[in-house]
Amino acid sequence: MRARKGLEEVISATERDRLVEELGVVRRELIGEMLINLSRSTGGADLQLVQIATLFTLDRGSEPTVRELAERIGRSVSATSRLLDQLAQRGLIHRREDESDRRAKRVGLTEAGTRFLLGVARSRAEGQLRLMTYLSETEQRTVREAMTLLADAARRHGDEHR
Repeated sequence: MRARKGLEEVISATERDRLVEELGVVRRELIGEMLINLSRSTGGADLQLVQIATLFTLDRGSEPTVRELAERIGRSVSATSRLLDQLAQRGLIHRREDESDRRAKRVGLTEAGTRFLLGVARSRAEGQLRLMTYLSETEQRTVREAMTLLADAARRHGDEHR
């Protein structure tokens, strides 16, 4: 595996600030529409940001215990339990008894939770694809190649942190 360099080793502070600014422009253009689509996809039921973040945390393939999940999202076990109650009422997550410790509960996404997250990803991707129509063919190809590289980096990052 190649050694990772920090962003500051690859680009200057000025270039980094410019990149942060440019990414912000893209996100600001997309975020409002994406949040409106999210609201529509939940049948008008508003989800809090921490609930959405929790669903994304659960979308990593494993089923953590409530305690493990609380640590990952930086909340107390009791606050996490209340949050999970709300998500379970909406049918987005399920809880089951841990086979090795009957006192612990494992948490995972339901099919509805997975569909919700796919809808989020689809909405975000469609917005980005709309923005790409303002690019030339060559620029679109460059963005596609860059996104493939970022996806590869995200996979390696995920593998390293699981």
